[in-house]
Amino acid sequence: MPIVPPAAPAAAPAPGVDAPGPAPTQDCGLAQGQFFTRYSGSSSYVGYVPNGYAGKPTRLLVGLHGCSDNAWNFANWGVNPYDTRASQDYIGISIDGASAGGNCWDSSDESKVLAAIDDLSQCLYVHQQKVVIAGFSSGGELAYGVGMRNASRFAGILIENATLSAAGDPGQLMASAAWNINVAHRAHTQDSVFPIDTVRDDWQILRNAGFPLASSEVAGGHDGSSQDWTSWLLPRMATWQRP
Repeated sequence: MPIVPPAAPAAAPAPGVDAPGPAPTQDCGLAQGQFFTRYSGSSSYVGYVPNGYAGKPTRLLVGLHGCSDNAWNFANWGVNPYDTRASQDYIGISIDGASAGGNCWDSSDESKVLAAIDDLSQCLYVHQQKVVIAGFSSGGELAYGVGMRNASRFAGILIENATLSAAGDPGQLMASAAWNINVAHRAHTQDSVFPIDTVRDDWQILRNAGFPLASSEVAGGHDGSSQDWTSWLLPRMATWQRP
């Protein structure tokens, strides 16, 4: 039977006063233009401080890798890709600690994502209205779930090769969102793990519920691509800001 979405949550109000949140309280020795590894208390995570970081409120991208990958690798090819790293204007972190088989994510790993954001916010000035969650494949499933359930903490969701319905019941997930959060999703048309017809159905569900969705289809199988991030996904978040 087709999934009928519930009434959409209220649309985001017009942007008001910029409210980046509190400044960091610790000097954690994180240098500009360098990768780092920290432990949040729940799991480790790998991050990169952009060359232009100057202690002012800065956008944060939180990445979740696919099965059989790890935080360090995804931090390098998806979250902070080499081709655009020199001009990157956001802080990018990638979370470790996937608890399902094959180093895939489970919905119970949500607390690790939120803990990493809280930990980093003590070290760097994270603009709390400009935190974006992103994921590839299994990481995309968790990103959809965490982003919807905690929409009050995120400006948007970036997805490569995953589906909303793989994260849970779309109607329930959308109903849990505190606002119609931004979504940008790139799919590969020959992906055998997340078939394009299922992806398109989920996109229509999001649009019917009033969520602002930017969607893109390109040729290719399930493998992730840095080009997907540098050329299309990462630019989508440039203006995103939560209420």
